[in-house]
Amino acid sequence: MLFGNSAETLFMKRLKFLTPVFALAFLFGCETIQKATNSTGTAFSLNGQWELVSNSPENTLIGSRVTVSPFIAEGRFSILANNTQCYRETDVKWKSIATDNAGGFTLDNLLSNCAGAAPTYQRATATIAAANEVRISGKNIQGQDNVQIWRKVTQ
Repeated sequence: MLFGNSAETLFMKRLKFLTPVFALAFLFGCETIQKATNSTGTAFSLNGQWELVSNSPENTLIGSRVTVSPFIAEGRFSILANNTQCYRETDVKWKSIATDNAGGFTLDNLLSNCAGAAPTYQRATATIAAANEVRISGKNIQGQDNVQIWRKVTQ
């Protein structure tokens, strides 16, 4: 007997009630991090795999892919192409992903991960350009404006 018969019964009843409540709060809270409402009023999710199709002004990393996993507010490289910024597969390209008031996302975008230096992140915004496309706007490693267009990979 842990608390005594009546106290233990009360504790178990509260535990049975609160466990599903906390589980639902956790699941819906994590989904909120990954979803926003686009300009058409439909839900949009960053979950899945994204391929870089345009990167201005650098024109690097075209064809690279980032995978955003459910319940984690980050996206990791899964494929690298045209890599000149010392990235490694599985590096966190996007971290601290959150929805913003404009119907898009904010995130910390990895700019460089060269040996001997700490990974360099820059705050950026991701706007929904189409049903399967996001535009990430921020700064590059030289401090210039940078626009990347990523398309959702469909299997």
